[in-house]
Amino acid sequence: MNTEIPAQKNRPGWALHAALYAVLLAVIALLVLRPESGVSAQEEGVQEQAAARLDGVDIGHGEALERAAAQLDQLEQQRIQCDLQVDSERHQLIERTLEGIVRDRLVVAAAGEADLSPEAWREAEMERLQAELTDEEIDTFFVENEGRIRGGREELEPQVRVYLAQQRFVEDLEEGHEIEYLLDPYRLSVEPGTGPERGGADAPVTIVEWSDFECPYCKSVLPTLERILEEYPDEVRLVFRHFPLHAIHPNAQAAAEAGVCAQDLGAFWELHDLMFEEQDALSLDDLKDKAERAGLDAEAFAACLEAEDTPDRVEADRRAGILVGVNGTPALFVNGRPLAGAVAYEQLAGVVEDELERTGG
Repeated sequence: MNTEIPAQKNRPGWALHAALYAVLLAVIALLVLRPESGVSAQEEGVQEQAAARLDGVDIGHGEALERAAAQLDQLEQQRIQCDLQVDSERHQLIERTLEGIVRDRLVVAAAGEADLSPEAWREAEMERLQAELTDEEIDTFFVENEGRIRGGREELEPQVRVYLAQQRFVEDLEEGHEIEYLLDPYRLSVEPGTGPERGGADAPVTIVEWSDFECPYCKSVLPTLERILEEYPDEVRLVFRHFPLHAIHPNAQAAAEAGVCAQDLGAFWELHDLMFEEQDALSLDDLKDKAERAGLDAEAFAACLEAEDTPDRVEADRRAGILVGVNGTPALFVNGRPLAGAVAYEQLAGVVEDELERTGG
């Protein structure tokens, strides 16, 4: 069978374009998130190679990579996100499967005691539990979930009854049994870096937070984090890392750089609080005013903002976040366990408690 595609093969420049695209994809992992130590001799050789010619003048891979840097960066972020999503879903699938195996065995045992088939016993139990649900319990569900469910009560009540009965079915089924799941929760290898920190220096639980000073959700999670530090003063350490969302927050980069300088000058958390309190005022003049109110030396602060390596330190945080799947803020990692968005105190505290139990802290 002839597998050639003449229309593409004979198109002027098509082969050269395909070759260039293949090379770009091949070197992306080396060039987009390369270490700060510089470009290796092999990478330099690739960049210096000609990828096209215009009237006899070479156009190198390096020039193409430089021009496509932003798009390549986005492509690499998408690849990392996809890889991590697959890992996370695989772990969740194994967790759900283990729970299903345990519950199936409990059903078989209970059905045997009742001299029924597992299917008949399960059906009878679900019918009993739905019949036992009171109107007050249904009312409570709709009140607690107002704004989260769509549709009228009359339409949704049958589904709600099944849902609540299923919850009670599992609770009753597992009651009186010692069940221990030994599979470790999904977690990533997350480096805290050298960012500013609060809490217990030797705490068994470390929360690494990637944040953006112009992000309203980052501001809304602050009371939760503050409460965690108050409730677990020696058990939890909080480390702050920068992740300015350039595309939607025009002042986030400058604010992050101001945070880096405040850390160097010993007043990060004071400036941190001021920037979040006054999120609508993060221009350069605003930042200098806040730095002065935070007790920072004005000349030293201005000099730090102008230093060449200050933006690089913010970028190092951002790229470290990309490697563990951060694509929005706030992003929290509790001993490497990812929590995205402005999580509620109960959710975060639950993970902290679980980690303390696991670590013996």
